[in-house]
Amino acid sequence: MTDLPLAAPRASLPRKLDADLTVTRMVHGRLEALVNSILTLLEKGGFKATIPDMDGVLAEALRKTKPLTNFGDEHFMAALRQLMTSLDRAEWTVIGRFLVRGLARRALQHRLQIESWFEANPAALDIKIERPIFVLGFPRTGTTLLQNLLSLPDHRRSLLFWELTNPVPIHPDYATDRKKRSRQIKIDLFGAYQVVPELPKLHYVTPDSPEECWSLFANSLSVLNFDLSHGLHDFGDWLLEQDMEWAYREYERQLKMLLWREPANRLVLKCPEHLWFIDSLLKVFPDACIVMTHREPTDCIASYCSMVSLNRRTMEGCIDPKPLGRHITKRFRQGTERAMAARAAHGNEDQFLDVDFYDLVADPAAMVHKIEDHFGLKTTDQARLDDYLNTKRHDNRGAHKYSAELYGLEPAKVHEEFAPYIDRFGVRLKAPAKKPA
Repeated sequence: MTDLPLAAPRASLPRKLDADLTVTRMVHGRLEALVNSILTLLEKGGFKATIPDMDGVLAEALRKTKPLTNFGDEHFMAALRQLMTSLDRAEWTVIGRFLVRGLARRALQHRLQIESWFEANPAALDIKIERPIFVLGFPRTGTTLLQNLLSLPDHRRSLLFWELTNPVPIHPDYATDRKKRSRQIKIDLFGAYQVVPELPKLHYVTPDSPEECWSLFANSLSVLNFDLSHGLHDFGDWLLEQDMEWAYREYERQLKMLLWREPANRLVLKCPEHLWFIDSLLKVFPDACIVMTHREPTDCIASYCSMVSLNRRTMEGCIDPKPLGRHITKRFRQGTERAMAARAAHGNEDQFLDVDFYDLVADPAAMVHKIEDHFGLKTTDQARLDDYLNTKRHDNRGAHKYSAELYGLEPAKVHEEFAPYIDRFGVRLKAPAKKPA
């Protein structure tokens, strides 16, 4: 196999991006180009870890977790096959194929380890996950803030980055287990920040950060992130046609495994991907408390395009921002359409609470109490909320600078495309005027 062409010709890119933007480069940096060159040479010499090969990935996972052989529910095989097919079709650089194949292999290793863990700890399957809180919304709608605030009480907890990315316990002592699993995440983050130095300004992460739970779905190879962030669009088309109930059953098992080590009366879970699959979510978690955040969509799409352009740049080598903007707009619109349809079919609106972004920003503590009151939850101590809100953030608000124009986004056209969503939830199209002091 020869190196694939770059996804977009350099001539089609903006000649110069605004220096004030956080992401000012749409092509590989020196480090990415160097790694890609090395992998290209290795591939020509027979290095197989860059080849989209389903049987090869399965064999690698078995070899790395020997003597484990049980992958669990074989539904994942269809998703793996589609992923490898999409990867083979993608006009990517060698480093892109290498990274996604590595993600697939790691997911398969996790599957083997998860099944082995449940064989040794079958009682964990009896854990009850009662009325979990799901925070759903597009990026830049306040979901991270809400997840952090709602998980402040001792009886609630969110999932942390170290346990989401390495979900299987590897040591009987909790403290030692956490240290070992966190160490690998620190190494991964260090490498990511070297290759993508803009990342901390867009989304600052530590091993102990509460994070989105899409990585648990990745272990079933059924995650829309392969489309949204990695650019495998035909995989996304395929996934949106699938019944995701089985993937949510797998997700539920992993939640029980995580609760086995660190119990909580209530989980606070956050991930935009749930928007596309509310129907399946409610089949598996029929008593879920769903908080849905809303904000003018142009800003959300532009911010997300800027963020995923970093991953797309690594995978594709050279990206054209306008097609990226069109695709993310399409997927976000589909997310709102599917979410509204699922809610209409479900019928019980008491199970949902809609949160306006500007109301949340104006008084976060009041919004937390409103959510708790709506769902009949124990009230969070005001002092604990104030302490969190008065603590300086690692990622300064406003540090991420992006441009809707760069991604071909025109607010009037976006508003027209999202009109049913805007009308349904009364989404404000501009920030309310500030009250005089």
